[in-house]
Amino acid sequence: MTLKYRWSLITSFVCSIAVALLWSLNLGAVYPFVEVILRGHSFHDWANNSVKETETKIDQLKLQIADLQNAANAAVGEEAEKLSQQIRNQEFDLKAQRTRLATLESAIPWINRWAPKDPFQTLLALMGVMFVGTLVRGIFLMASMVTVARAGQRMMLDLQNQVFRNVLKMEPNELQVKGTGDLVNRIKGESSMIGQAVMVLFGKTVREPLKMVGCLTGAALVNWRLLLLSILVCPIAAFLMLKLAKITKRANKKAMEESAKLLNRLYQALVYMRTVRSYNMEEAELGRFQLVGNDVYKRSMRITWFGSLARINTEIFGISMMTLSVLAGGYLVLNHETHLFGIRMSATPMDFGSVMMFFGFLIGIADPLRKLGDVFQLVQSGIVAADRVFPLIDQDPAVQQPEKPIPLPAGRLDVTFRDVHFEYEKNTPILKGVDLHVEAGSSVAILGHNGCGKSTLVNLIPRFFDPVRSDSGKDPGSITINGIDLRAASITALRDRMAVVTQTTMLFGDTIANNIAYGSPQATRDQIIEAAKRAHAHEFISALEKGYETEVGERGGTLSGGQSQRVSLARAILKNPDILILDESTSQIDPESKDLIYKSLASFIKGRTTIFITHHLSTLSLVDKIVLMKDGRVLDSGTHQQLLARCEEYRRVRNAGMLEAA
Repeated sequence: MTLKYRWSLITSFVCSIAVALLWSLNLGAVYPFVEVILRGHSFHDWANNSVKETETKIDQLKLQIADLQNAANAAVGEEAEKLSQQIRNQEFDLKAQRTRLATLESAIPWINRWAPKDPFQTLLALMGVMFVGTLVRGIFLMASMVTVARAGQRMMLDLQNQVFRNVLKMEPNELQVKGTGDLVNRIKGESSMIGQAVMVLFGKTVREPLKMVGCLTGAALVNWRLLLLSILVCPIAAFLMLKLAKITKRANKKAMEESAKLLNRLYQALVYMRTVRSYNMEEAELGRFQLVGNDVYKRSMRITWFGSLARINTEIFGISMMTLSVLAGGYLVLNHETHLFGIRMSATPMDFGSVMMFFGFLIGIADPLRKLGDVFQLVQSGIVAADRVFPLIDQDPAVQQPEKPIPLPAGRLDVTFRDVHFEYEKNTPILKGVDLHVEAGSSVAILGHNGCGKSTLVNLIPRFFDPVRSDSGKDPGSITINGIDLRAASITALRDRMAVVTQTTMLFGDTIANNIAYGSPQATRDQIIEAAKRAHAHEFISALEKGYETEVGERGGTLSGGQSQRVSLARAILKNPDILILDESTSQIDPESKDLIYKSLASFIKGRTTIFITHHLSTLSLVDKIVLMKDGRVLDSGTHQQLLARCEEYRRVRNAGMLEAA
């Protein structure tokens, strides 16, 4: 996914390199400030004096080498070997001084041409260069931050879109198992964490190490041997950081899981607020919320503790590095030495300006180290969030779209169930070999006790689920429409041809008009009103202050149950489906309105395949056939009179009061 925004990331990387380079150059200004400005010299004075000093040292070294050679020629044994080693050291120093002289002589023409000759003008020039360098560095820093933020924000949005797309394809029972709060947390919260981590990963985590590399390079150019001594503590610090990273990752995972539980608890309490209040469970819900919230708090504090340890680790690493360099560098400068414990630490004795510039570079490493310590926790959170989000993206939905779908024929559609089995949990069958044929254009009512599989059966038609059977190697059966297996048809095309109205009305926090037009976005206002009239919803809608533009609130909370069902029914009527599924769709509507709706439905369902799930006798007068289900099977089917005459279970169901008069 990061390759999609590679140019933004490449631009950010280039800008980060520029920031690191300019950061190092600004720190390098310590040397001319100390060795030139504070001595009251210009660059011309400094260059000429340095050339003279270097030439003098070269002459002195030549004389010393000549004297040592004469002494070595006269010496024998260990004394001769000792003098030979001194000669080699002096020759090394002579070579270093000649190299310095050559560098100075090559720089003098440039200094004579461009550098100011007055000390104060030199100070102005140096400050001007530092100001311009800081300004340019700021521009590159801004460009780096903007480009990496663009990539991170777009990546976060793409992740949220992909996760939400896959969540919409999940089976309803799978959504319930994972929990709404958990899924919302993954879509919004944890996808955002990944985006933030990406911005840090390609921003600070690239930029700050580059600044460190620039400072380390500058320090190495001053004295690479002293630098090696200074970073002896690096392996220990790196080992501790890796250990903390593993522990923090585990802690972050637990914290995110607890946060998801907290959201689930909050979501359920708010959605079922009426139930909570009616049973006086406010304090109980608050107690549960506080219990989970306390777990989240403990996890968060544990993560903060590990984050603080990471910060301490970087701080100790930085001060240890500075301590080693200050002690070693101070010894070399104060004693004009080139060796430490018999080991050569510099080619020539370090002057005050050189050691100050070296310390400046090491101090320059401290700021990137501090910032990297700050992002440690965020990166770890992003890694854990990715572990929770990407499985949702990679997860294949249980109901698969065929690669080459077979188109459904135009016109009326029939539905046939052949030995259909289904189970939500393994070895707990809900449907046990259902055989049923619903003729094209006919209407069927499905009756049965609660839990016999009525709703599950009709939910298989729009492929909310596919037939499932845990018996090894056994066919779970098939559902066909006009002879075409649903698994071979396009899911989108299939659902375009049908409408489902359930007992639990699903209205969105939008206007009544938009709720009716949901699924029919091209519908005109006249078509919306006509559908509302056929569902006998127009009268109550017109009585509202804003009419069809009335906001229904979350889950239709501003409407009564009967009003919500009529709006939901109007939505299905507007869609004008070939297959209509009504699952207790009028259970909350008053008897007078129900009679009017049934009269409207009597004309609306003519010529279209309709399946009712109902307990009302008045509904049975609308259908061509009644199907009686028991224990996951079709027990019998026929007209009302036929079942009364031959089916004892049907008579028992009716006499037991399962069939209500409208």
